[in-house]
Amino acid sequence: AIMVSTSKRFLFGCIALIGDIAIISHSAKADQVYFVDGGEHETSQEYPEHNIFILNGTTLSLVNGISIVAPSDGKDGEEAVRVEDAFFHAKNGLISGGLGVGGSGVTVTTNRNSEFQAKATFEEGVTVHGGDAIRQTTTRGGDAVQVLHAGSEAVFKGGVFTPGAGCTVQVCGQPTSTGNSVQV
Repeated sequence: AIMVSTSKRFLFGCIALIGDIAIISHSAKADQVYFVDGGEHETSQEYPEHNIFILNGTTLSLVNGISIVAPSDGKDGEEAVRVEDAFFHAKNGLISGGLGVGGSGVTVTTNRNSEFQAKATFEEGVTVHGGDAIRQTTTRGGDAVQVLHAGSEAVFKGGVFTPGAGCTVQVCGQPTSTGNSVQV
């Protein structure tokens, strides 16, 4: 059985179950894909304009040069991949945080009372970009990888990690407001 948790902003969406994957579609622009069954999965398709959530002890591996690109609309979320109390193995492919909203490429987080540790491992064949900012939405570029909360772990065996470019009130692309390659 699959349990899908979602925030209030997604309550009016459409939920579709495809095998062990839940897809929540709440706008014409983006889909949220949840891997929540506690099993092991590999990416098998491109994810343009998607937010990927890996939760509750589930494992997802990014393979075959697949791309995961977060939406460019802040309404649809900022992160390309959120690893929460689960495991993500980025073997090869491209991950990009939400453009225009300064979204993170990958967020790794462990909840306080979780029975699972959040962990992400990045191999040589992966590229992760933080999302670029625009003045109308945010001024800070996104982090390529951010690791939040005690118990969360990121292992870097290789790869390319590029922070998103930031904006000042007058000019975008300023280094003073750029995100971080890795934020802990």
